[in-house]
Amino acid sequence: MLFKELSIDPKIIRDLDRNNITILTPVQEETIPFVLIGKDVLVQSETGSGKTLAFAVPTIEKSLPAGRVQVLVLAPTRELAKQISEEYVKFSRTKGLKIATVYGGVSINDQIQRVGVADIVVGTPGRILDLLKRRALKLDNVSYFVLDEADRMLDMGFIDDIRLIIKNLPDNRQNLMFSATINSKISRLMEDFMFKPQKIMLANKINKCILEQYYFDIEDKRKISLLVHLLKTMNIDLVLIFCNMKRTTEFVARALKSNGINAAAVSSDLSQAQRESTVAAFSKGEVKVLVATDVAARGLHVENISHVFNFDLPDNDETYTHRIGRTARQGKCGKAMILLSEKDFDKMRKIKQSYPSIEKVETPDFDRAVIPSREEQRPNFRGRHFFHRDGNRNQGRRY
Repeated sequence: MLFKELSIDPKIIRDLDRNNITILTPVQEETIPFVLIGKDVLVQSETGSGKTLAFAVPTIEKSLPAGRVQVLVLAPTRELAKQISEEYVKFSRTKGLKIATVYGGVSINDQIQRVGVADIVVGTPGRILDLLKRRALKLDNVSYFVLDEADRMLDMGFIDDIRLIIKNLPDNRQNLMFSATINSKISRLMEDFMFKPQKIMLANKINKCILEQYYFDIEDKRKISLLVHLLKTMNIDLVLIFCNMKRTTEFVARALKSNGINAAAVSSDLSQAQRESTVAAFSKGEVKVLVATDVAARGLHVENISHVFNFDLPDNDETYTHRIGRTARQGKCGKAMILLSEKDFDKMRKIKQSYPSIEKVETPDFDRAVIPSREEQRPNFRGRHFFHRDGNRNQGRRY
């Protein structure tokens, strides 16, 4: 279906055409008509499916340049909030709507000024609450309330913030909720604030030719060598590697760099500025391989990721779904690979219940890679012994 076939403002069509967007993705084709007729919608759809336009296009269509907030969009992270806002700006330019993006970690004063004249506000729950408490944000005229990546927001503990924000919204509004997974928490939240929502379930409908999933049966101590071999022999664009612990991300990134692979790690140890700089370098292709924990990867939306590796398996299939959703976006092909060692066998059995198509592939022959000592990751490590900050050798056990 083409966007020009929808009953929407020609100005929006022109902005879409200007960005070479003419054909609706499945989630857009399923969702937009229901939003246009005023229905609440609950949409289960993978990251990268085009869901942002599924709510942005109809809410832009329904909004007018009035200098009062008509659309409120909540996102779990500042990165996602910024990306959603960029989409709103691109596709509402001709219509003349004003978009405000609000999130923590930066001065609130500029944000106070922007929300005072905004037609559409996109923000994180914490900063939205801050603005409400300061009476700087008025939600009396909100007609459309959007929760994006709702499952992630609940995982991050935002449920109380979300409920407080909802209390400040008018009753006669339309609610749109998007989530990669639907669980009991999402269902309860839906029952609490949505009115007879149209349920659109598109997640886990994986086209094998778009997303291919494999696993290698490999000893834990040989994972690095196999990973180096695969990265050097496969045709890759950008690669995202998930580890469960931040010290593992640092070790893996260091090991890859020791073997001549352009890699970087992001973890909670980095400052926000360092993290944004690293992610920007990855997005531009200046860094080809990014190693991250699930926490550090929240809000990471980078196009052209050709491969996702699970160095460790997550504890549940919901997290696995979020991981593999970073590739095969917007109809592009992608590969999700698991380096499966014995410690993750139980996790794999659970994940295969949701993803039975994951195929085992034969582990290729490979050379032993250069593997740095894990101890060298620790602060104040010099040679074979651990030193105190005063420079004296630790007389206890060796590390």
